[in-house]
Amino acid sequence: MYTQEAGAPDLARAFDPMAVWRGVSSAIRRCLAGRRVSAVAITSQRQALAFLDSDGGEIYVGPNVDLRAVFEGAAMDEDHRDEIYSVTGHTPAFMLAAGKLRWFQIHREEEYAKIAAVLSLGDWLSFKLSGVVASEKTLAAEAGLLDLETGRRADDLYRELGLSLNHVDLTNADDVMGRVSAQASEQTGLALGTPVVTAGSDTQCGLVGLGTISPQQAGIVAGWSASAQLVTARPIVSDGGETWAGVHSVADRWVLESSAGDMGNSLRWLKDTLIGGVDDAYKELDELAASAPLGADGAKAYLGAGRMDMSNLGMKQGGILFPVPLTVSGFNRQHIVRAALEGFAFAFRANVEQMERLSGEPASSIAIGGGMTQSLTFVRILAAVLGRPIRLGDDPRATAEGAALCGRVATGQYDSIEDAVGDAIGETNIEPEALDAANYNDLYQSWLDASQTLSELPI
Repeated sequence: MYTQEAGAPDLARAFDPMAVWRGVSSAIRRCLAGRRVSAVAITSQRQALAFLDSDGGEIYVGPNVDLRAVFEGAAMDEDHRDEIYSVTGHTPAFMLAAGKLRWFQIHREEEYAKIAAVLSLGDWLSFKLSGVVASEKTLAAEAGLLDLETGRRADDLYRELGLSLNHVDLTNADDVMGRVSAQASEQTGLALGTPVVTAGSDTQCGLVGLGTISPQQAGIVAGWSASAQLVTARPIVSDGGETWAGVHSVADRWVLESSAGDMGNSLRWLKDTLIGGVDDAYKELDELAASAPLGADGAKAYLGAGRMDMSNLGMKQGGILFPVPLTVSGFNRQHIVRAALEGFAFAFRANVEQMERLSGEPASSIAIGGGMTQSLTFVRILAAVLGRPIRLGDDPRATAEGAALCGRVATGQYDSIEDAVGDAIGETNIEPEALDAANYNDLYQSWLDASQTLSELPI
């Protein structure tokens, strides 16, 4: 659904808005299938943006992988990085609304002058359904549009950056922001007047779906990327800008984020490389990992996941290390898969420890959801690597479940997100094996040391 843009850099990515909306409308029609819908709750990827003109026309709709503003963002960071990070809790600028706006200001002056609203992707979908322009707080924060201290749009910061940021009303994750319009009803099959709820960013919805809503509870949403967040009672930023801070779906709570990066995508690459496109390929991966011994007989994998450091982005060396000669080691596929899952778990431990260090307290609990939890071998490895119990979500689709709960709160089925979570979230604890946890302590340090050595090698 990407569109080709004349004059845009090679790393630029933009959605075709009409194609996206047709796809969403068609998907809604297929999902309805005669069902009665009480509300539509919307969640979306973070840092994906939409720029609208005064008539609601799309000037730009782009994904979070749009890298058009790498150079413009770098120049902005050189002069204003500390201010941007202290206000928004996010860096670098090229990923945020500020960087994208600067790119349009420099390279598309006429289009920039017409921008009347800066929204997230989820806000735009809500607008398409309801005709109401509004900005949900968790999504605004993740796009660098929110002042974390005041809870308002970061107007002063954007003025300092020389950028226009027109007024847009803010909504909460449990607000009805609008209702399905006549046009959207005709396009989607949704009943006219159905409540529309912008439930917020995918990761924060995942926290709600996992029941991670109280300060010092940690939640991991392990999907295509691997996000780890700690609920906090105040915004917490790091001195060096390694981590992110955002807002939680529950009012007066924030999140400290230290994410492991590309993980589900790395697992997909491993699946395609080792097994191919056969049925039940992920199940086969899981069985291979389970058949290998703890520690994978000395193998270590570095497929991109690691400790979050947004102050030092860039390509790094990775790979799979194993003992040689092969005539002695007998190294094979199950060792590779086991080493990969252990490497993912080590990366999560590094990030959980980073969040605990910055918050000054240990996490009171750790919950996990997302597609990677379909690998029970991985979840068991993670519990052992962390050396503590993990609460496993009832459904891997924690983000969708959290968005649905926000929708139910917004329409009065629950009084609050806390009530909804308490009633709807089950509890399955995965306990670590004591001996495995002890063995993984030594292996974790070895993995960290090798990771540092690899990162220092030239590309």
